[in-house]
Amino acid sequence: MASTFGSLEIAKSGLSVAMANLKLTGHNIANANTVGYTRQRLITSAIEPTEGRYLLSQVTADKTGRGVAIIDTQQIRNLYLDNQYRDLNMDYNYSEYRTNALTYLEGLFNSELKEGQGITGSLESFYQSLKDFANNTTSEEYRTSVQQAAVSLTENFKVLYDEMIDLWDDQNYSIKTNADLINSTAEQIARLNGAIAEYERSGYTANDLRDQRNLLLDKLSGYVNMTYEISDVNKSMIDVKIGGVDLVVGTSFNKIEVTSPSSHKTEIDAITEQIADINAKILAGNITSLEGKDQIDELIADLSNYIDVKLTANPENGDFLYDVTFNGVALVYGSSSMEIEDAVEPNVIARSMYYRNYLTLDLDDGVDLCIENGTVTSGELYSHMEMVISDGSGKTSGEGIPYYIDRLNELARLIAQTINDIHATGYTYPTDGQSSVTGVDFFNVPLDINGNRDYSRITAGNFRLSDSIFESVWNIAGSSDEISEDNTFSGNSRIAERLRDSFSDGKYYGSLNSLVSTLAISLKTSKSICETKHSLLDSIDTQRMSISGVSIDEEATNLIVYQQSYNACSRVINALDEMLDILIRNTGIVGR
Repeated sequence: MASTFGSLEIAKSGLSVAMANLKLTGHNIANANTVGYTRQRLITSAIEPTEGRYLLSQVTADKTGRGVAIIDTQQIRNLYLDNQYRDLNMDYNYSEYRTNALTYLEGLFNSELKEGQGITGSLESFYQSLKDFANNTTSEEYRTSVQQAAVSLTENFKVLYDEMIDLWDDQNYSIKTNADLINSTAEQIARLNGAIAEYERSGYTANDLRDQRNLLLDKLSGYVNMTYEISDVNKSMIDVKIGGVDLVVGTSFNKIEVTSPSSHKTEIDAITEQIADINAKILAGNITSLEGKDQIDELIADLSNYIDVKLTANPENGDFLYDVTFNGVALVYGSSSMEIEDAVEPNVIARSMYYRNYLTLDLDDGVDLCIENGTVTSGELYSHMEMVISDGSGKTSGEGIPYYIDRLNELARLIAQTINDIHATGYTYPTDGQSSVTGVDFFNVPLDINGNRDYSRITAGNFRLSDSIFESVWNIAGSSDEISEDNTFSGNSRIAERLRDSFSDGKYYGSLNSLVSTLAISLKTSKSICETKHSLLDSIDTQRMSISGVSIDEEATNLIVYQQSYNACSRVINALDEMLDILIRNTGIVGR
């Protein structure tokens, strides 16, 4: 015969489970708007009879179960959708931040294409001033107009160049910001790993702590491409990798270190100056080439701690001297050296490689996180890296800011060299006792490491008039013949006409329009991809939330169900109470 008091325990277990369900439902409702919260439910199981052989014996009244027990509190999550969401989140964040950068860049160039504004307006003004000058090369007013139009042109180039450099700096700084955010997130995940493992030693699941960890994984997937898996050491923990490199392992994490060669300018310049001095000693015969090479090798080893350089024998000195280059830019040539900031400025790749922020996971071997080695392939971090240095081969492509800076520099060089080549063949106008001379540059041409004029060192940032033209408008050449001091009307206007006609083929405008068209196509493609990724991400998130999110209506229905269950168990206890009351009161009184 089944125990009467055992029936009370069955009803009591039902009350406990119903109350626990009511409490958990209230917890779900309270966190309906909590970001990252996952709906929970109780996992229950029937309590088997105490008879050990009940599974093999005939079922009778005394071999029924003993009520219900709570096994665990379970999160309602779909791991497949979680993985899909995080994979898409990496791609979406890359596309979004790339689109934002290109949109800003397009805004800079759009102002340059408006009629009468920016570089386009300056080119038009310069052309108009040259037309007037060709009609009257003796007019001081027209000469001044040419000078000022050219100054305005160079200033507009510099303004756009500076804005693009500022954008590059912002993107480069964002690399460091992202590294800090990744470090902070990794530290929190490692700390939660420990807390979850400690809590779950009791046999229960740390659902709310797991919610926090899952939310951090969602955030991390927006920063960079990452993967995660259950730890082999403890199933309550997860390990996280970036590009196959360990970021979080159990309760420990590897910190990303941020470095930049530009922070070692003093050391780099000191070493290159020493190498140039050694070359000078070799050239003077104070030391042998072999002795100098040994000393230079030691210095190159030190220099390689800061930048990757190439050491080559100088062919102009019988291979006895040694040159040092950084990304194709000469830092040391024979006995001459150049400070690295001056050396890299005209070369957008070398400049980017020098100023950019490099990331290294703080491991024993030190693993670089970058586009070049394939460790960073997605997420916000990837977009910033791509904007800073266009591709992994060290070349500018249509992806990053250096490409557009390089194109703008090329336009400045084209204008400078075309105008200079024509202008240098003409003669200046004699005035104030000055003779008519030829060979004068209109635009300034910077000098290379050996002191030679080098058009490749012209950038949109240093594009300016030559000192001669800036100091006197009479140094502007208009005549192809020498002008006599005694007869200033003896010249002609052929050079002025050639300067004017240099605009006739539209190559300046064509170069600028081509640059902007390339940017527009790149931006359009990026926007399209971003919109597609956003749509897919929203779709996956909606599916995920339909499973994991809290529905107030559904939880309200559950409240009624669990309340009815509680009431029903209460009635069972009331019925048993009445039975026991009759049993106790009436036992032994029959026959009295």
